[in-house]
Amino acid sequence: METLKLSVISVIRNKGKEIDSEDFVRYFSYTKNWIPPDASRKLFMICIKANLLKKSGNKYVQNFEFDGVIPLDFKLTEDIVNRYLVREDVFTTMLDYICQTKGIPRKEALVKINQIKKDTIYVSVEVAALIYCKIEGIDCTDYYDEVEKKLVV
Repeated sequence: METLKLSVISVIRNKGKEIDSEDFVRYFSYTKNWIPPDASRKLFMICIKANLLKKSGNKYVQNFEFDGVIPLDFKLTEDIVNRYLVREDVFTTMLDYICQTKGIPRKEALVKINQIKKDTIYVSVEVAALIYCKIEGIDCTDYYDEVEKKLVV
């Protein structure tokens, strides 16, 4: 999650408070020459799904607090972006979203999700996360399709 936050902060500090997907592409693909344009667009969508960016008119704005500095050795690679795209990693993405939305530590969310999984026995950890979202009133509809694809019938 820290890498995603640093990505958003990097673009915002370079392009301004309101950004769009093309700002990501221009910054990471052409200004920095770190990742191809397609990977930059995917990274932008990942940041939206992780609730790090929220819609403001036709653009997006930062949706988290950050008052630190960007490390001098911070650099994105296509492998880093792809790590967030792995379909099996939907739970990690959901967990990041839950923690960001509720403002709670990962460990606290994991304990509650694992308790739901333990209590319901036959559900996957992803389904337990969806149940947790429902209980806590978190909108997780963006994850329904990905979780459904992981279910074995």
